[in-house]
Order: sequence, then C-alpha cells, then structure tokens
Amino acid sequence: MVFFGNSRNSGNIGAGAVTYTPKKSFGQKIKDMVLPKKKRKAVDPIAPTSFRVLRVRPYGTKYTPTLDTPTPAATVVTTTPATVTLASTPATLAASGSSSGDSKHNSAELSKLKQLEETTKNIPRYLFRACSPASGGGLKGLNTTNGIFPHAFVDPNGVRLPNGGNKSIHDIPFQVTRRMAIGHLSGHRPVRTDPTYSQFSSWAATFALVLQYGYSRASQGGLICVLDRYNLPKNTKVYHCPDMMRAGLCDSSYDHEYLVHGPVEGPGFKAVTVQQLVDMGLYNEIPCVLPHSARYWWGPIPQRDWESLFTAKEFSAKQVKTLRKIADEFGKDFALPVLAALVTLDRRKLDKNGKFGDKDLKTFADAVEDLYIPEEYGTERSIVPPEGVYVQGYPMVAQLVGLLKQLVEYNYGRGVRARRRIEVEDLSAELGALGLPGKKSLDLGEKAGRLSTSFAFGVSDVPVVAVA
Repeated sequence: MVFFGNSRNSGNIGAGAVTYTPKKSFGQKIKDMVLPKKKRKAVDPIAPTSFRVLRVRPYGTKYTPTLDTPTPAATVVTTTPATVTLASTPATLAASGSSSGDSKHNSAELSKLKQLEETTKNIPRYLFRACSPASGGGLKGLNTTNGIFPHAFVDPNGVRLPNGGNKSIHDIPFQVTRRMAIGHLSGHRPVRTDPTYSQFSSWAATFALVLQYGYSRASQGGLICVLDRYNLPKNTKVYHCPDMMRAGLCDSSYDHEYLVHGPVEGPGFKAVTVQQLVDMGLYNEIPCVLPHSARYWWGPIPQRDWESLFTAKEFSAKQVKTLRKIADEFGKDFALPVLAALVTLDRRKLDKNGKFGDKDLKTFADAVEDLYIPEEYGTERSIVPPEGVYVQGYPMVAQLVGLLKQLVEYNYGRGVRARRRIEVEDLSAELGALGLPGKKSLDLGEKAGRLSTSFAFGVSDVPVVAVA
C-alpha cells in the first residue's frame, strides 16, 4: 500500500516476486505521474494574475489520482487515492496553528498586515451596500434589516453562530485570508466546510453605485444599507481592496469596493428597503442613478467625462427638504451622512478651489440644524477621516467628502464665533424684551459651552425653562 507523501519507497510485493529497486523509486514515479507540477500548484498558495481568470477554485476539492503507466509484470501495486483533508470549520482552522495569532504569519506577512491596519485610518466613516435575500447565493440570514452577516457567521438555517468565523484576519493564516478574499470578490463560494468560506461582506463609498444596483432589486425585497465604522462591533474591521492588494491579500484593485470582516450590526448599521425609497420618490429626485441614465457607476469616471455628462446644479432648498425626508428613514444617527450622500449624487457647482458656495452650504446646514453630532466629531474623530480618502475617479465621493469637511469647518472653524455672537445678541434682545436675563448671562453660558445655534450642530443645546 502506497500513501503519497508518506512512504514514497515502500511497495506491497506479491509472493515469490523479486524486489525491483530502480534508481528512482517506483512510488516516486507514480507520484510524479499523478501529481505533475501543474497539479501540485493547486494546493500551493495561489497567485493568479487576475480574478478574471479564476473560474475554478484551486482548492476545496478532493483529488483522486489515476494510473496511466503500466506497472512492471512482477510487481502489483495497490494505491489509495490521495485526499486533501480540510478543516471542518473556520474555528478549527484557527486552531491548526499555535494559540498565538502571530505564529500564523511570518515576519513579511506580519509587516504587510501592520501596514494594512494603518490604511484603515483613511477609510470613509460611512459606507453603503445594496443587497437582497438572493445576495450571497440566496442563503438565509445573510442580509437582513438587523444586520449583514457573512457566510461563516450563520448556520445553514440562517441562525447566527455565536462562535462563527474568526475575530480578526490576524487569526487566520495569511494565504487562507488571501484565498478567501479572492474567492469572495470573484463570486466563487466554496462548501461550508472549506476554511475559506467567506467571512467578508462587500460595501462601497459610492452611493450612486449602491442605489443603481439596488433599483433592480426593489421587487425582490432589496435593501439599501449604511454603516458607521465608528460604531461597528469591536472586532469588525473595514478594508479597502486596493490596500488589500498591496498587502498581498487581493489580486486586483477593485477600487470601488471595501471588504468588511465580521458581522455588521448594532448602532453602526441601518437598512431601508429599496421599495420604500422608490415609493418616496428618490429615483425621481436623483434620476442620474437610474439604470437607464447616462452611465452606470460601476467604475471610475474621468473628471472631463463627468463634466460633459452632467450640468452643474446649485442646491435647491425644496429638493434638499424632500431628500431630508428620505434620509430620515435611516434614523437620526444616519440622516446627516445619507442626506449629504444624496445631495452630492448630482454634479454641483463648485468654486475654483473645488468648494461649495456659501449659499449652498447654508442651505444644507439649515436642513440639518436639528441633528445632533457630538462636538468631538469636528476634531480627532471627525465625520470626515484624515486626508487620504480614496476619491480618484469618483467625483460623487469627492463631493460628499468635500461637503462634510466644509460643514465641519462651518460649525467649528473660522467664522463660527462671529455667527454665534450675532445670534446671541439677537436672542439677548428677545429675552430682554420678555424681562428675562440678557446678554451678560448669555455670555457666561457661552463660555461654559452650554450654547448652540442653528448652525453649530453638535454643541449642547441651551436649557429652556418654561415661563408661566
């Protein structure tokens, strides 16, 4: 009995036969015959030039060798098919190495993972997704109004697995993560027992892409989802595909796509049905995202083409008000980013520095004056991440980032104090006319940080005492 890879030189010889010992063992010849170099690569780390040529998964299948060369007459060899044994679950895969996550990676891989984690600082805070019950192969429990759960985190009946998947990609062998990401992005789904069973979900910064993709799924229970990565579960991480490619975990840039590892649920998630947005007239207000519009938004567009396809528009107070009602369907925590994403779907008039005019900025600020955003979001935990957010070729995303940045400056930057002073003086005059404490008391309140104005959202409101 010959077991490939175990006893290469052993053979089971018939009675009275003379032992035949060639220069190269017979077992080795059989191994070379049934496992040629081309086939052996199938169990090595894959490194295709592009996902476009990855049509058949090179892993997760059993291999049964066949004998094409006759054996010597005096020798009878019985072979047992070689079987690639895979971990039964992602959890057991994690136990295949040492208990330490670092032991699963060599120094080069650890360096790449460290660099990848650094890039997460420049991920947009808010990302979007369109999906339906048929997404992800139509399995139960993946895409719901309560959360988005990758394949490895739910059982076949759609029930959440308390110990499903891994806590982090750092707990998964590097090449397994690579195969998992490539398989996920190319749409290949392995069997549930395969260790590369997907632990990712796909998201985008381009709201136009999401709305356009979701439109055709309105009648199928389609969902439009938004996440706030600052409020995701502790172990859920977001990665941009070009950064994953540079780290060796992805085989193509997929610059429109972000992969989220782990469940997306809780206060950092909200989903609304596509049909609800259709019924509220979203696609009438923003026709550029309809499937039959000037272009599909599945990839980057040069600025020149963007300008030739769409005329620049100023903000309309009426349209912003209508879109605000639609954004409110996502709840108070998401109304601001969703509204900002909606109003920047159209090409807007910008000055020579690429900024929105004061009139448009004020129109938007007025529309969100009641939305409370903690003041620290204007500083280190900004609603806009540091410089480096990927916007090249995506002018809608560039407009969204620009609008939120200007809104932060408008509320916390230069000119805020002057606007507050004017409003404080106006309010003081009104209070004085009512015989209530005037400007001096208000000045003390402002210094104590207890005042807010209609423009400075995120600052604690002035306590209002009912006057009998």
